[in-house]
Amino acid sequence: MAAKKVKLVSSRQAINILELLYSERNGFSSAEIQKLLFVYSMEIEDKPTFEFIPSKNGCYSPSLSRALQKLQDQHLVKSVSSDGETRLTLTVEGRWCAMGLTSASKMDGFLKNYTLRGDELLSDVYHRFPYWAIKCSPAIVPKTDEASFKDKHILLASIGYQNRTFENYLNALIKNDIDILCDVRKNPVSRIYGFSKSTLKTACDYLGIEYRHYPDLGIPGFERMSLESQEDYDELFARYEKSVLPKAEKSLNELIAFVQSGKSIALTCFEEKPEQCHRTRVLNYIAKKTASAPKLI
Repeated sequence: MAAKKVKLVSSRQAINILELLYSERNGFSSAEIQKLLFVYSMEIEDKPTFEFIPSKNGCYSPSLSRALQKLQDQHLVKSVSSDGETRLTLTVEGRWCAMGLTSASKMDGFLKNYTLRGDELLSDVYHRFPYWAIKCSPAIVPKTDEASFKDKHILLASIGYQNRTFENYLNALIKNDIDILCDVRKNPVSRIYGFSKSTLKTACDYLGIEYRHYPDLGIPGFERMSLESQEDYDELFARYEKSVLPKAEKSLNELIAFVQSGKSIALTCFEEKPEQCHRTRVLNYIAKKTASAPKLI
């Protein structure tokens, strides 16, 4: 029964978490789990199971946090409080499940060689991986030169989330120093984790990036259903420029004003290829009005 439940979480994600928690009966704090799996992903895995973003507490993976919550919902992981500290550990069912997953694993070798825990673990990660500490308070770690990790010359950008993880997408916004994420989807919902409006806005707020939604700049989903060739896309976008953009003058003027005031904006929608997304037509319109060079990020 336990093995069946694990399938509700990405199997690789579940295995990493269960192997980690199996190594310590007293469990780990949420911060320790984040930091240990961060170091594991950076130094042991060829292709990281989890990706991370800078946060106020250093490296943080929304996907890892979500996977942990799913394992708790499945009663494989539980929260235990002792002496004012909350730790996560395996339930009996979780330990039985983990026993079938762990056998001379890379995780086992990693944990035997990397023994830092608590404040020592946090300090090691903060200092060895400075990019992921750029959002930390100086009280936690000496202020990192955040500007050295960013391209501060972009005012107008385009980003799609197709074939991207949530963390990869957010890191692109951070590294390109985006001030405002402009969502030009008609309906900002997605079956891909992280990209529905509420989750995306919450993440942007946390990172100090303003999120704005412009539904009048979107295209209804039914208009995309029969697109098969680039010619089909071009015809749709030509109609879009004639029928939609002239009616969205207020939104377009607002975006233009942002760029002219020196704020960097990124237009976002689903498609990875810019030639297959209407946001490119919006981008080109703003670029002409502001004499700005757009960038795909």
